[in-house]
Amino acid sequence: MEKLKIKHREFEIVEEKSENSFIGVFKDKKYYINKFLPHTEAGDELCYSVSRIKTSGIKAPKLFLLDRKNGYVVREYIEGINVMNIIAESDLSEDIYRQLFLNAYMAKVNRMTLNYEIDKWILKNDELYYVYPHFINYDEEKDLAKRYLRLWFNTKELVQFLDKHELSFDKSRLKDEYTTNKEIVLMTVKHYR
Repeated sequence: MEKLKIKHREFEIVEEKSENSFIGVFKDKKYYINKFLPHTEAGDELCYSVSRIKTSGIKAPKLFLLDRKNGYVVREYIEGINVMNIIAESDLSEDIYRQLFLNAYMAKVNRMTLNYEIDKWILKNDELYYVYPHFINYDEEKDLAKRYLRLWFNTKELVQFLDKHELSFDKSRLKDEYTTNKEIVLMTVKHYR
C-alpha cells in the first residue's frame, strides 16, 4: 500500500476515489484526503470551502488536517449509505427531510449554497451528512427549495438522475404529478425555515 505523509502524520492509502481524492488510514481510523495544487484558485477555494463548512453548523465530515503548503485536506471519513442508493430502493423518512432542511437553513444563514444532488449526501446512524467539500456563495436560484428538492422525492427528475448514475428505480413508486407536488409542498411548509 502507498504511504502519504501529511503534516508529520503518515497515512496509508487504502482506496483511490479519483485522481485527487483518496481514502487513507491513520491510527486505524479512515479519512477522506483531497489533493490540490497549492497557491491556485481551485486550491484556495477548496481550503476556504472546508474551513467555512466546518464552522457553519452544517452536518459534514470534521476537518482533521489542512496542509496549504503541500496541498492536502484531510477530513473525517463517514462510513454510511449514500442517499442516492437509499432513495433508489425506498422512500426517505420524514426525519431525513427534516435534517436536509436544517442543513439548508444553516447554509443559507451562512450565505452558502450547498450541492443538494442526492449523491453528495450520506446517511450514517440516521444522521444526514453533507460529504461534498464545496459550496458556492448563496444564490437563491440554486437553493434547495427552488432547484434541487424534486431530486429528493419520487419524481421524473429523480428517475433521470438515477438513470444517469446507472441505478434502477421502480417506476411504480411514481405518483401522479398533483400528489407528488402536494407531498413536496407539505414537507417544505413543515420543515423549511
